[in-house]
Amino acid sequence: MESKTEMNQNLYTSLKELGLTEGEANLYTTSLSLGPSTIASLADHLNIPRPNVYKIITGLEKQGLSKFSERKKYTRTFMVEPPTVVLSKVRQKREDFSTLDHTLVGSMPDLLALYHQGETPTKIKIFQGEDQWMKIFFQILEETKDTISFFGSADAFIDMISWETENKWIKKRVEKNIHLNALLIPGTDAQKLKENDEGQLRTTRFFRGQTPFVTGFMLYANKVIVWQPKAPLAVLIEDEYIVQMLRSIFDTLWIS
Repeated sequence: MESKTEMNQNLYTSLKELGLTEGEANLYTTSLSLGPSTIASLADHLNIPRPNVYKIITGLEKQGLSKFSERKKYTRTFMVEPPTVVLSKVRQKREDFSTLDHTLVGSMPDLLALYHQGETPTKIKIFQGEDQWMKIFFQILEETKDTISFFGSADAFIDMISWETENKWIKKRVEKNIHLNALLIPGTDAQKLKENDEGQLRTTRFFRGQTPFVTGFMLYANKVIVWQPKAPLAVLIEDEYIVQMLRSIFDTLWIS
């Protein structure tokens, strides 16, 4: 069983969690022990002037934790609401925070898109699931007129979206006269793409690294998308320094 000191400390902590000032918390705990009391009695116990007691009571009233008796103004007594009211308000506040936390987590990708790092605007957006993947895949062609650069596994990429979708994207890209430089991990689908380079506005080269991988990144319109087809997951990054770094890496590997 908790001691009186522990109970008072737990109550005080709960009151502070509700946003009460030190004076309001002290008045609540004092009044709880005294029961219905006059302002003069409270002032004596707290050793503070009466006007200050009135100010503190006003704060407690705003929190819904105190009330006066129905007697005349200068003779009526003051009392606080029972601790069950404090408990109810604490639970409600925690529930509200929990709801806000879940809402904030759900909004995090969009909030990160507004994040600024130093003087350079940095935008990051995460696309999860096949539907969002397809949306950003075709959106690329709406946002660029210059050459697109892709580095990674075409086989894993096409296995995710299907050849039907890939051919639709290629057709639309050709219609918009957008060239693609593709630095691909060797594979069956990669070879098929290379064989059709000339008619599909594409230049394909192979990257023969020591360890094959399934991911890839695509550079376009001063942006980069990192593709992870196994999730499926796509991360869109708008940051001039990250794009410069990846473009330098791509260009170095492209001519090597």
